[in-house]
Amino acid sequence: RKKAIINVYAVAMYSSPTALKALTPFPNGKQKKEAQVALRNAARTFGPSSPTTSFVLEMTFKADGKTIAGAIAESVKPRQGGSGSDVKDLENLIVQGVAAKGGQATKGTIFRFDCTEEGVSVSVDGNAQGTVKSAGIGSALVDVF
Repeated sequence: RKKAIINVYAVAMYSSPTALKALTPFPNGKQKKEAQVALRNAARTFGPSSPTTSFVLEMTFKADGKTIAGAIAESVKPRQGGSGSDVKDLENLIVQGVAAKGGQATKGTIFRFDCTEEGVSVSVDGNAQGTVKSAGIGSALVDVF
């Protein structure tokens, strides 16, 4: 029996024009690794011209709320320098959002994460769940995707 990674969601990143400008030195289709690093660094650096980077995840398969929340939290934890309780708060917001719709993140469920210098706001299917206020957790979530 082999383990395999199965993509259970599609993800889109929304950021400022400043972040997109980080890609201008790279010709289309060339230097992909360098372009990815430049875009990630620009998207995770928050400031007046680039205050927010948002991620929208749409479930393509059904998954338990605790499973998806745990997977995201597990990915954020090593990238975040703050307390582990901040990551646990993020996980709890995701679980609460999925619990409000029956405990299952069914196909088509939409998660939105608004990452800022101050923290991460979470919504599930358009319903705001709350914000984890912690320096560094916004950048850590950007690094996950």
